[in-house]
Parts: sequence; structure tokens; C-alpha cells
Amino acid sequence: MSKPRRTPAVSDRARERIQRQRAAERARRNRNRAITGALATVVAAAVGVTIAVQSGKAKDARPIVPPAGAIGDRQLVIPVGDPDAPVTLTVYEDFRCPACAQVEGILGDTINRLEDEGKLRIDYHILSLVDSIARGKGSKNAANAVAAAQNAGKFREYHDVLFANHPKSETKDTFGDKKTLLALADKVKDLKTPSFIAAVNEGTHDTWVKKVQHTFDQQTKIQGTPAIFFEGRDLLKDTGHPLTAERLTRIVNDAAAGRSGTP
Repeated sequence: MSKPRRTPAVSDRARERIQRQRAAERARRNRNRAITGALATVVAAAVGVTIAVQSGKAKDARPIVPPAGAIGDRQLVIPVGDPDAPVTLTVYEDFRCPACAQVEGILGDTINRLEDEGKLRIDYHILSLVDSIARGKGSKNAANAVAAAQNAGKFREYHDVLFANHPKSETKDTFGDKKTLLALADKVKDLKTPSFIAAVNEGTHDTWVKKVQHTFDQQTKIQGTPAIFFEGRDLLKDTGHPLTAERLTRIVNDAAAGRSGTP
């Protein structure tokens, strides 16, 4: 008599994927509660958590094409500012993330000023988390477009334009339309060249964008965007000291002068 067939055990990988998918759904339902911050003279920092889930879409067989000047292991990071600046912040952003847009609205001008003063460098990790949570292609398309802008030496300008024109809701996939990304490029002088247009339309850096996200998915330290790290600490998680423009300026100035204190 044959033995009854046993149901195969769920693999650790499958179990982990299921858990991450469930976490993603919880994050989506509780999105508004996942935005933290406080009020100072202006609204202080907001932290929007979006948990990554693995995409089931077909793989892109094209080679990975990093943007010009990308640094780090496998060239996944875009640096902005003087490479010899005394202070470096590591920033994780998603152009479709409402909390990222809020933080950029609070800190963007200050970051640009500190960069122009030669005090600050930002190492950007451009993610595509929200596409996995809310569906769509806006995060990926915007990340590809900003990588193309990096090739033209216009990363910061185009980065700022995209966040200034954020749709305000992660469920609205405005940047999924490449025509919108090209129209916004008109706001940046000398950006909308034939090579930029081709890179946006053809998704020249799509595989690079996917590699950035895949690498992020493999780590466990950071669970979502935005995240701003200074000396190993996420400044946005310190709710006792909201990250206002004034606090960021003090952190950078103190670090540049070699002073220590509460960041």
C-alpha cells in the first residue's frame, strides 16, 4: 500500500516573501500613521515607511548602465556636492514617496546652500519602493530620468523639480507617464537634449534602478523612505530632535568645525 503524499514544507525563502508581502499591505493601509514628525517653526521631519516586496515582473536582460559619476560598490550611489566636503549625509529617497517630498520641501533649500558652501555632500540612493506597494512605474521611471539628468550634470536641478511637482499621493502614478517627466525637464535649462529624451523613453538606466532597489532589499537596517543618515544614525528617526532646517545647519556646521554635541 502506498504511503500518503506529504505536503511539501514552505521554504524559508517563501515564508519570508509572504511575511514581507503582509508587512507591505499593513504599511499601505497604515500609511498616514507611518508619517512621523513634529512642529517647530515649520513642520518638522516626516518619515514615511514603505516596506519592500519582491517584484514578480519579468527580468530585464539589458546590461546595467550606471549614470555618470555614480560611486560606491557597483556604482549604485549618486553623489552631489564637493567630494572633499567635511560632512556627508546618506539619503534614501523615492520620487513617488509623499514623505520624501515633504522632507525635501523642508530641507531642500538648506541642503543646496550647504552644498554650495562646500560643507556638505549628499550620497543619494534612489529607490523604487512605492511601485511595489501601490503599483505602477512612476518610481522606476523617475529614477531612470534622474539618472539621465546626472549624465547631463543636472541631477540636483531635476531632482528638485521632480519633488516640487510631486503628485502628493503615492497612489497617483504621475511619473509613470514619461511625457510628464520630459515636460518637467523643460524647467531645467539645457537638460532636454536628444540624449536625455532617448534615455527617458528607452529606460537606459532601468536595470541600474532595479539593481539599486534589489541591493536595498537585501539589507535589513532601513525599512523605508525617506532616511537621512549621519554618522550611522537616521536623523529622521530622532523624534525628540525634529530635523528642521536650523538643526541640519547646526549639525553640518558643528561637524565641519570639528565640534561634538547632540546632533
